[in-house]
Amino acid sequence: MTARRPLALAQRIAGLTATLGIVAVAGLAAQLQQPPPKVTVTDYDLQKAVSEPSLAEAELGGKKLFVQRCALCHDLLGQPATSTVGPWVDGETIKARGEAAVRQQIMNGSRRMPGWRHTLDSSQIDQVIAYLKTVTPDQKPKPPGSVVVPID
Repeated sequence: MTARRPLALAQRIAGLTATLGIVAVAGLAAQLQQPPPKVTVTDYDLQKAVSEPSLAEAELGGKKLFVQRCALCHDLLGQPATSTVGPWVDGETIKARGEAAVRQQIMNGSRRMPGWRHTLDSSQIDQVIAYLKTVTPDQKPKPPGSVVVPID
């Protein structure tokens, strides 16, 4: 009877090893069945990017300052974000709030926005406001649809 015990134990170990092997193969197969990752493709208008700007000198200076200091939060860089830290700001915003209120907001900031009074002088703030007046609501970036690109 003692000769059968090692044989039974060996059979159990072989069965357990086979079962673990099947589970491991099944887990690997499940990982391989995952859908491909989604890749977002953004088409840029290169002709528009290299064309001469149609802005006056003050507006162009304001655009440069806005891109350097403000666009990270207010997203006028044309990036298709679904949400931003700061609100979208355009000419309609300037009309609705008034230039004086926008100037005070830029200078003093708020709880979520830094004040720029120690960094930008009044002429630079005027340039930013002049640029924002040229921005129309239709220029607000829209999130693109997701494009699935299979990765080989």
